[in-house]
Amino acid sequence: MVDGLALMITSLSKLGAGYASDRTGKRKSFITFGYAMSSIARIGFVLATLGYEFFQIVLWKSMDRLGKIRGPPRDAIVAGHVTEKKRGSAFGILRALDTAGAVFGTIITFLLFRYIGYSGIILLAVIPSLGSVIIVSVLVKEKRGKDVFKGVNFRGLDKNLKVFLLASVLFALATFSYSLLILFSVSFGYSVEDQTLLYLLFVTVYAASAYPFGRLSDRVGRKPILVAAFIFLIVTSLWANFIVFDMLTIIPLFVFFGLMNGALDPVQTSFVSDLVEEERRASIIGAFQMAVGISAFPAGIIIGYLWDSINPLAAFQYSIVLTFFALLLLLLIRTKTKTE
Repeated sequence: MVDGLALMITSLSKLGAGYASDRTGKRKSFITFGYAMSSIARIGFVLATLGYEFFQIVLWKSMDRLGKIRGPPRDAIVAGHVTEKKRGSAFGILRALDTAGAVFGTIITFLLFRYIGYSGIILLAVIPSLGSVIIVSVLVKEKRGKDVFKGVNFRGLDKNLKVFLLASVLFALATFSYSLLILFSVSFGYSVEDQTLLYLLFVTVYAASAYPFGRLSDRVGRKPILVAAFIFLIVTSLWANFIVFDMLTIIPLFVFFGLMNGALDPVQTSFVSDLVEEERRASIIGAFQMAVGISAFPAGIIIGYLWDSINPLAAFQYSIVLTFFALLLLLLIRTKTKTE
């Protein structure tokens, strides 16, 4: 329930932040506020460990998710500061650095948890979070657009963007969390320490591949890389269905899943940015991320039901079928530019 509430807050806040950012013409203030909320939430998590109360968990988890309002304005700033020919590279760097934080965070947790515990790890996480607030406030410069915000008219959206939104929602309904793969690894005899290393493998592949995929999309177009991302998810699910009961054969699952995320995240945002004008870019990015984010909620329910009521392989088979139809929709997109 807490995760579901957090997901709803994240999705709706992204839409609101994107719209407000376009309407006011200000991006940086929303980004700063978002990082500040996440910093406060981390301190709250430490306080919650002193005396566990359910409402405290809900409060701090919700505040942490509210910090995600920084997403659409941040993406709009990135898109506005680079040309279309370099947009994939820019978002690739952004996703790579963002995910690199997860890599180092996992390593630090793995090495220090036994010495400083849960509260100490969270307090350490406050430091880079507060650093982000300072860096954005002092160093980030906003690029003022010449166009005046005239409201968001979704009827006037590019046809390719509408098809891509539909394909992305369907893909989100087919996508499972990395935690499902972690759960899958339990049946192969992996210990808690091994599971941490598998997660580290996933985020490392994700971080290492985000920039190359983003840069490649600048050269060959967005659509081929997005097609590859969809295929990576199909390959992940297929591998799970035909895997033999061996500890080593589960490792490619995390590699394929990392490649899927590395190809999808930077190029997806780049493609949306390419297809919408600057004065309403944050609004459309926010609406896009909201639609995809909300779709992940029923996806989790469906996949969880198949996993528990039938068998784990049924969940992966469901993902294959839905991803295939999402891929067909993606192939319908036709553009005359390199951003295909």
